[in-house]
Amino acid sequence: MENHYLVTVIITTYNAENTIKKAVRSVLNTIEYQKIEIVMVDDCSIDTTYQIIEDLSARYKNISIYQMEKNSGGPSAPRNFGISKARGKYITFLDDDDEVIADNLLSMVRKAEEEDVDFAKGYLMVDDRKEKRIANRLVSKGNTIQDTIKALVIEQSTTADSLIRKSFLDDSLVRYRTDIKIGEDSLFTFGLLGKAKKVLYIDEFFYIYNKQVNNIYNLSSTQKVSDKEVRDQVIAWKSSEEILKKIGLSFYKLRLPAGFRNLMLSIVKYSNGISQETYQMLYEFAAETRKEIEGAMNLAKRYQELYDAILSGDYEKYQKESKRRMLINGYDLKFILPLVKYLKKDYVVQIDEWTGHNAHDMKKSKEFAEWADIIWCEWLLGNAVYYTKVKNKNQNLVIRAHRFEITREFGYQVAWDKVDAVFTVSYYWYEKFSKVFQIPREKMRLLSNYVEDKIYQNQKTEDVRYHIGMIGILPKRKGFLRGLEILKRLVSINPKFQFYVMGKTMEEVSWIKNNPEEKEYFDLCEQYIKENQLQEHIIYGGYVERVCLYDSIGYVLSLSDNEVPESFHLALVEGGCSNSIGLMLRWFGAEYIYPQDIIFDSLDDIVEEIRKASEEKDYYNRKAIQFRNYILSNYTIDNFIIEVKNYLTRVRIGG
Repeated sequence: MENHYLVTVIITTYNAENTIKKAVRSVLNTIEYQKIEIVMVDDCSIDTTYQIIEDLSARYKNISIYQMEKNSGGPSAPRNFGISKARGKYITFLDDDDEVIADNLLSMVRKAEEEDVDFAKGYLMVDDRKEKRIANRLVSKGNTIQDTIKALVIEQSTTADSLIRKSFLDDSLVRYRTDIKIGEDSLFTFGLLGKAKKVLYIDEFFYIYNKQVNNIYNLSSTQKVSDKEVRDQVIAWKSSEEILKKIGLSFYKLRLPAGFRNLMLSIVKYSNGISQETYQMLYEFAAETRKEIEGAMNLAKRYQELYDAILSGDYEKYQKESKRRMLINGYDLKFILPLVKYLKKDYVVQIDEWTGHNAHDMKKSKEFAEWADIIWCEWLLGNAVYYTKVKNKNQNLVIRAHRFEITREFGYQVAWDKVDAVFTVSYYWYEKFSKVFQIPREKMRLLSNYVEDKIYQNQKTEDVRYHIGMIGILPKRKGFLRGLEILKRLVSINPKFQFYVMGKTMEEVSWIKNNPEEKEYFDLCEQYIKENQLQEHIIYGGYVERVCLYDSIGYVLSLSDNEVPESFHLALVEGGCSNSIGLMLRWFGAEYIYPQDIIFDSLDDIVEEIRKASEEKDYYNRKAIQFRNYILSNYTIDNFIIEVKNYLTRVRIGG
């Protein structure tokens, strides 16, 4: 029977339940949809993708579906299978998260058929969720087939939007290579161009490339640079040169400078190092192609240093230069500095510590800005404003916001288009920062706080069930007076109760001492202590190393005002690691951070919980273990580092 399909669209898919229906419907969105065949090849999806395409194929006679026997790990094998099933006069490919303009597709296929071409290509429409823009449009395609191929190699990416005559494809025997996962599309395209008798560039488009922010836990092969990726890339480059040489062109001269530069960009963004054997392969290739590419890459200093390291033949030098450079900056870095020793395993870390919210050494900061690959702004203060002004397009900039910045002006001064991500430690502040400073939601990320869980020895004093504690009582919003009220009630139950007050007092902090409202509050606290004869029950501990800070504390209290709630209150987490029980007066967002059984609505409820735990040792031990297990399941430093690395590995962390 004569084939009536003008074109076959081959769609390979894997775990695309959220996008596949939109992709298929875009192909069907024409009154002439019956002239288009859709061949769908599922690569053993483990979500509902296959059920979705089964339903679609049951409703449309021009859709056929297949499933691979086992997951192939990439699009090559499914595409080759799709080619074997295609019945259209021409074929093209569509990724499962992209779209086509079906009428444009048919129009371009008819032009290819009229010109009797083996291979045709147009330009591309890129949709990055902010705007649609044209890509791959040729300025000049020349007069000969070699001129056209040369223009395609130089000016276009080898995306899936080719139109290939099916009979020519069958005769050529060109197929996607399944042994590599980088450059396989280039080799397929170049292989066809090398055998085509007639190639056509059509100054139209039918393909919409939806530029997505990828899943941080499922990075594509172009977002990883390990031994496999580097080896595949070198193999693809060498093979491309061999193919194009047969038609009198040199891939090395036409395309390699851009390709090698992009590899170095990827190394800086994604690499955690390669083996010495793989480095040797890269070094030898770089030395071999040096004459063709060295002067054509136009490298910034950072990438010139990496290129020099590749060419040096010194593996250790390469490893050092390829490591990502992270600049941590800001005022009061107490929450981030403990992480540095962990981050240094994967990054070269430098610190730009500011002397105030908006005070720093300008010359020093400028040098750091030129050096960094990743700029980590700790606090949303003047440092974030400054670094968004000096950041370049190849750098990632992230801001970790805490709480008090919400009342400062700096968030209104930040250039948000230069920011890749804003980390907040809880859902409440995630929403608050986004709303107050009009931060695009796609740039917001939840990154919970962490605790150095391994430093706590869990050694408690004998009477710890009668010891409450507050870690930091300044300023007044921390609720020290409420702590004293709890102490008074507990002492009336059992005089053994003690209150450990850790950290600085009013007299030690000038801005508290000189603030009339703050001074009045803490004077009132002192008066309360004297009136209720609590002096002998209060121990002012001052500064104590965290490793033993909680040894004498059985219950860590969080009693802050809810008007400006805590962002996280790390003391509870640290105490939990030391087998202390956390107890808190409810504040907005606390339920998203801590288990419900440590959150209370009144001081009476907290007093009753402490009374019960103090009188029932088994109850105390059970609650302490439960709380510790919760902390270790959610807030260890290992979990935090994994989250940070996953975020920072993405091409574009934000929008």
